[in-house]
Amino acid sequence: MKRCLVLLAVAALATAGCSGGMGRVKGQIVDNGQPVAFPFQTGSVELSPIQPDGTPDASRVYAAIVNEDGTFELLASGGELATGTYQVSIEMVGTKGPEKAKPFAAKVKPIKREIKSGQNTITIDLSKPGE
Repeated sequence: MKRCLVLLAVAALATAGCSGGMGRVKGQIVDNGQPVAFPFQTGSVELSPIQPDGTPDASRVYAAIVNEDGTFELLASGGELATGTYQVSIEMVGTKGPEKAKPFAAKVKPIKREIKSGQNTITIDLSKPGE
């Protein structure tokens, strides 16, 4: 009986968070629809799942380095995330990077995006901080 309970617990843990499938994330940072240039390795887009209480789970942060042309693709965690709502922020290294990206930091005003099963493309428009 104990063995059955242990096996059931392990199976439940293995499938937790996966009921909605997995999503892949890539995207681009733009300003009024135009691509934004980033100095080499000065920025990242960070995604944190939103918990039931509405706060981001700070223990699970997935980062994607922003390329010089403003594009990014999540490669951490095998490039896949569990489906659900995520806080999305732009984090900068020091004072480098576009000034207009700073309001999108996690401690300022991050945005939220729904990650669905399959490929997800996120466009972050610096001219529209609330979207």
